[in-house]
Amino acid sequence: MADGAPKGDAGGRGAAVHEAVYERLRRAIMSGQLEPGRALSVRSLAAEFGVSAMPAREAIRQLAALGALEFTPTRRVAVAHMTPRKLSELCDARLALEPALAARALTALGDDEGAREKLAAKLLSIDETLDRAIEQGDSAAYARLNSEFHFALYEAARAPVYLGLVESLWLQTGPFMRVVIGRLGTAALEDDQHKEVVEALRAGDRAKLETAIRDDIKQGMTNIARGYSSNE
Repeated sequence: MADGAPKGDAGGRGAAVHEAVYERLRRAIMSGQLEPGRALSVRSLAAEFGVSAMPAREAIRQLAALGALEFTPTRRVAVAHMTPRKLSELCDARLALEPALAARALTALGDDEGAREKLAAKLLSIDETLDRAIEQGDSAAYARLNSEFHFALYEAARAPVYLGLVESLWLQTGPFMRVVIGRLGTAALEDDQHKEVVEALRAGDRAKLETAIRDDIKQGMTNIARGYSSNE
């Protein structure tokens, strides 16, 4: 028994390290801190995070399975590129899943006006900071705060299957969105639907919430399409 406990502790520490590396890399990709085509290696990732090769390798494997990373013809790992066909599929998938996930968040909160108001206040605070990032032309802060806004709402749904699917879509979209923001400028992002999302949440209006999320996605994906076209 004495020999078994340390092994269990070591296993637990190993799992915790892996989760920490995965989460940091996931956030970096989703918020666009790593641009499309950026090469990654187990060695460089392990050195950057101060960990052994194993958790770095496992994090890369998981993110490749989600479509956030891809293998190049030379078998190197890189942040996934965008193509017109992929962009169209991602847009359709986001439009199908995210309004439904937002509606599930509203259902999960139910008639609890206090809970709805608490979440609405959190979203509004994020959005106010996001607006300042737009005013300052800070594309990095915008990308991070935009994902934070959406996932604060989506996580309230307590729907892990939906959430995992939506996360995989954002992981594939985030890097290119950041590039587009840098190319078009944050002024192109001023007409988002975040305040409409907050109003719908406070009112408990499912239809209005779904519409606001749908319109926000359409605007964002249109910006990505514009940025893609300007790079052709």
